[in-house]
Amino acid sequence: MPLYGDHVAVILSVMLLHFTGFFVGYISAAICRFREAERRAISIEVGMQNSSLGVVLATTHFTSPVVALPSAMSAVIMNIMGSSLGFFWRQISGSKQELEDQE
Repeated sequence: MPLYGDHVAVILSVMLLHFTGFFVGYISAAICRFREAERRAISIEVGMQNSSLGVVLATTHFTSPVVALPSAMSAVIMNIMGSSLGFFWRQISGSKQELEDQE
């Protein structure tokens, strides 16, 4: 598989793109003094962008199907990262709620 190094570069780039989106969304909401739940929602909205548009545009305007690969990988990685972040925040919220209930 001669494109192995390229696949790694695409995956890392896509992960960095979405991580930056989650981070910037959260920090921007914090600067605007939104509540924690709103910060998390904005973070997920910013981090999870529509990759389907990239796939459609790539396959429509270019002849090689490989051009759609970054957008397709982005769609998969975006969903994994967004779901993981939501699960992580849910676990943190659950443990905080349990501590408050015990007090």
